[in-house]
Amino acid sequence: MKIKIMILVVTIVLALIAVLLICGRKIDVHTEKSVGGLSEELQDILYLGSLAPNSHNIQSWIIEVYPEEETIKIKIDPDRTLNVIDPVLRENYISLGCYTMTLMNSFQAYGYGTTQSYNEESKEISLKFHKTTGETDQDLIDLILKRHTDKRAFNPAELTSETFNNAYPVSDSIHYYSSDSPEFAAIKNATLNAYIAQAGDPRAAKELSDWLRLSNSETISTKDGLPAEQLGISGLRKSIYYLITTHESATGESFADQGITTAENQLDNCSGFVIITSGDSEDELIDCGMRTVSLWLSLTDAGISVHPMSYAIEEHVYKSNLEKALNIENIQMILRIGYTNDYGTNSAIRRDLADYISVNGSWQDE
Repeated sequence: MKIKIMILVVTIVLALIAVLLICGRKIDVHTEKSVGGLSEELQDILYLGSLAPNSHNIQSWIIEVYPEEETIKIKIDPDRTLNVIDPVLRENYISLGCYTMTLMNSFQAYGYGTTQSYNEESKEISLKFHKTTGETDQDLIDLILKRHTDKRAFNPAELTSETFNNAYPVSDSIHYYSSDSPEFAAIKNATLNAYIAQAGDPRAAKELSDWLRLSNSETISTKDGLPAEQLGISGLRKSIYYLITTHESATGESFADQGITTAENQLDNCSGFVIITSGDSEDELIDCGMRTVSLWLSLTDAGISVHPMSYAIEEHVYKSNLEKALNIENIQMILRIGYTNDYGTNSAIRRDLADYISVNGSWQDE
């Protein structure tokens, strides 16, 4: 009898472990590319564009395509904003710039030339495209597919200013601070303290919770937000995270404390910070997003991982103090960068194209 009980217990434990391992596998979210009125090539290009970095993976863009005019209109989706941490839409416009530049690179990879302009009155970007060659740049396509946010702890390997400059030269608006610089400590402390302040804000906690995806089924249903993959959680840790976390508990003190511990670990394990500056106008923020993507793709090509950490920018006091400490103005992006043993892959959690793309200005489901 004892042997039978032991066998039953072992069987149950093994079955439970198997279930947890299955649930912890990397999720495959299928993005439907089909949009009536668009060629397969344009659908592929627009899908690549959707892989642009954006705050909380809210994918806050509305797209109108005019194939005959070879024009795309891009604007912010007013129903997809972060009203607590981004009340003035600063991050939305930067994300719009990220989308625009990723889309321009996607067109380039398929042999198109592009130009873009911003209309402040209509608050939309107009992107013109025209086929210039029949050749496809597979290396650029692979680079766009590879680029992703990496929230894991990075290796302690040094990333010198010279190495960074070889990947992407610094400029008046792009600054690099290696881990051995005095500025690094100022950025690290401001980022952590701002995160702690945000973690203690119930409104910010609720907003974050609303964009967390706490199961594979929820992720597949919404195809947006922050599932475990977007947080750098995988394998058995992912299964346990989904098992013990709810949207209600994600607004609690315990979840906040764990987030602070995670942020400390991230900040303790990186090679340096990149700071990007720009003016505060809508077109300047869009340009900041475009420069961010150009930088990010170059770092990806060099095998350098990137993790935006915007907390110190989202909290006015910390932003102001940090700008004084660094003697620079108008910080718009803070990127934690470093090396990993395995660069990893883009989880590609993106909505179906027809959810936000219309052709000739008429929504397909009307």
